[in-house]
Amino acid sequence: MKNEDLEKYRPLLMGLMDGELSSEEAVDVNEALNRSADLRAEYEKIREGTGKLDALSLLEPSDEIARRLWKSPSHRFLRNNGVLMIVGGYILLILYAVYEALMEDGPVIPNLAGVAIILGIVALFISFIRERMETHKVDPYKDIER
Repeated sequence: MKNEDLEKYRPLLMGLMDGELSSEEAVDVNEALNRSADLRAEYEKIREGTGKLDALSLLEPSDEIARRLWKSPSHRFLRNNGVLMIVGGYILLILYAVYEALMEDGPVIPNLAGVAIILGIVALFISFIRERMETHKVDPYKDIER
């Protein structure tokens, strides 16, 4: 077989392995494989490489363990309680800061401005958390595995 023919059929070898060729193309490539030892050697190299790639797993054992742990009820309970404690502690700290700002002797306007800033930050924080929760509910890619 000529080099031009070899170059013509080389790109079709992977399509033959994947079953992506039309029946006419598959017959044509198979006939070329029967005629050419060089093309058969190339085809065998590709098959060998593909076989090695198929043996590889993209999912690490630690990923599977983390996924099982993430879905377990005890982990969900701990995760939810951890978030609740963080948010609760944050709210208590803010309420204490508001109380101290309002009970402090001195000008009222700076104290009210500080309270307004703190409440604004809290409102943005709550808005951000709600948005993330709503986005997570409808995220089409949340269950995609790499």
